[in-house]
Parts: sequence; structure tokens; C-alpha cells
Amino acid sequence: MWYSWVSQLRLHHKSINYPVCTQSTLLSMNDVIYLIIGILILGTVSYDLIYTTFSPRGAGFVSRSVSTVIWRSLFWLSRLFKYSKMLNGAGIIIVVSILLSWVMMLWIGNAFIFLSDTDAVVNSTTKVPAGLVERIYFTGYNLSTMGNGDYMAGTDGWRIYTAFISFSGLIMITIGVTYMVPVLSAITSRRALSIRITSIGQSPQLMLLNNWNGSDFKQLESHFENLAQPVAEQGQSHLAYPVLHFFHHTDKEAALLPNLAALDEAITILLLFVPEDKRPANNVIIPLRQAITTFLGSLTVLYLDPSSVQEPSLNIKKLQESDIPLEKPDTYKIEKLNKRRRILKAMLDYDGWEWDEVSAPAFDPKMDLPEMV
Repeated sequence: MWYSWVSQLRLHHKSINYPVCTQSTLLSMNDVIYLIIGILILGTVSYDLIYTTFSPRGAGFVSRSVSTVIWRSLFWLSRLFKYSKMLNGAGIIIVVSILLSWVMMLWIGNAFIFLSDTDAVVNSTTKVPAGLVERIYFTGYNLSTMGNGDYMAGTDGWRIYTAFISFSGLIMITIGVTYMVPVLSAITSRRALSIRITSIGQSPQLMLLNNWNGSDFKQLESHFENLAQPVAEQGQSHLAYPVLHFFHHTDKEAALLPNLAALDEAITILLLFVPEDKRPANNVIIPLRQAITTFLGSLTVLYLDPSSVQEPSLNIKKLQESDIPLEKPDTYKIEKLNKRRRILKAMLDYDGWEWDEVSAPAFDPKMDLPEMV
């Protein structure tokens, strides 16, 4: 009985037509994988390019990653060889690298899609399906033009897709290049703002001493009123174009970050040590202070860790020596501002500056009379 049942089961097993895993089946599975990879790469680069160029708040994952890796590599090399001027070229290197990353991802993603079908690309004369290298060549050629005719799409559907990538690829590359125009404009404005801040004073204490009229600091009001708007504009520019953070200048008069830190420190000294009746009016100080706060908010792209930085010491020695009436600061106010000052120090550390350099001379003393520099 058991023998008869097993025999029938074997006969039934042999009669079932199981699917056979043939070479064509494996190729079709590979084709699907190529198609999925291509779509994922194109989706990633399209989102990154569009978000980076059109979003008013920051950069996409690819742009941010490229910027961070290149900056940290150059920063490490500048420390290794003790040559800080190496960082001067970081900004342009990062900009070019981002553009190349976008172009290469567009190229690679479309190449994978053309690999997903044997008939996607054929020789225009023999109609023989193109190989790997030919498909990569065909893809790259069509991203900027319609090709030169030695290879062509094999079917109507692929011909339409070829026209699409030629059109969209040219648009995306143009958008990427156009993105750099406001970046270069913002760099010029950034340098001008830095020089403007430095002209008030080359250190926090000098900014105050240069504007002490013998009884108060009201002379600073005109400076602060004129600085609030350009500082706010720079904050928004750095938020929209985070690559601006990586344009480093070793010349202090053109380096915005140490001079902006000096300006903020001067305001902090005013708020902590100077009696309210001797400061500039609050309706002048507050807009400038808030503009600097907005700028500090754009630093999120730099992955700063203020908690790992110790707040710098407050230096008012020159003010004390000048017999300017100062008051003892409130401990609560000092503690309240510690986080802000740690962020400023972390910002300078990331950009390759030391906190002591905030008070360093900016202009060349050989270029003018001592009282002019």
C-alpha cells in the first residue's frame, strides 16, 4: 500500500512542468537590476540638483557630502603641512567637484538605463547591439547633443528617451552652471562686508575704543545701522548657497568669519560691561545682533559641535586701561551667552582660524600711516 502511494507521488512529481532558469531569464533579471539602479541614481541626482539650486535652505545630500569630504581633506592637509593658504582654493575646488558629480551621476544613471535592454543602442550601420563602452559613449554624447550618428537608439521608445535625456541633460547642466553665478556675486559681497567691518576696528575692543567720544558709544549707531542689512543678506546667501562657507581667505581683512565674530564679540562686551545709557540704542543694536544670529543659523551645514568647544575668555583689558566706565557683568547674562560664543569659536575652528586671531591686525601697517591702520 505504502509502496503504491509513493510510486504514484513520484509519477505526479515527474509530470509537473517546473520553470527552468535559463540564460535569458538571468539576463532579464540583470536588465531589471540595471534599470532600477539607473532610476535610483537619476532620481538622486535630479533631487539633489533641483533642491540645491532652487531651494532657499541649503544643499542636497550629494552636494553637502562632496563639500564636507573635500573641505575636511584639505583642512587636514593644511594642518599636516602647516600651510593654511591651501584652503584658499577650497571653495572653487568644491564648486567644480559638485558640478562634476552632477554630470557624472547623470551620465552613469542613464548609462545603466541603456544597459537594461539589448536593443536600446545599436550600430547605425550594421544594427548590431552596442557593447558596454559604446553605450557609455552614446549616453555621454547625448547628454549635451543629439550624438554624431555612429550609434542610435534601437527602437522607437528608446529614440524618444534619447531625445528626452539630450533635452533634460542640457537643461540640468545649464542649471548647475547658472547656480554658480549668484555664488560668485555673494563672494564679492562677502569680501566687501568683511572689509567694511574691519574698518570699524580690527578687534572687538578697538571697535569700541575707536567710537568712544569721551562719554558714550553712540557713534557706533551709524555703523550698526549700515551693517544690519548686509549681514542679514549674507546670512540668507549662506543659507541658500552653503558652498559659500568653504570660500576661505587667509587675509584677515577679506575673511568674513573672524571679522563677524569680532563684531559680535564687541556687541557682547557692550551688553555685558557697558551701562545701558552709554551704549548705542537698542533699536540699533538688536537688528544687527539678530542679523548675526541669522548668519549663525546657516552654519548647520557645517555639522558644528559647540558642546565640544570651550567658550573663549572675555578680554576687556584695553577698555579698562582707557578708564572707560564699565560695570560688573551679571553672571546669568554671561552663562546665557556662553552657547553663542562657543558657536562662534566652533565656526572659526572649522574655518581654520584661532580665536586669538579675532583681535589680530588686519591691514598691512606698511601701506599707510599708523593711525590709519
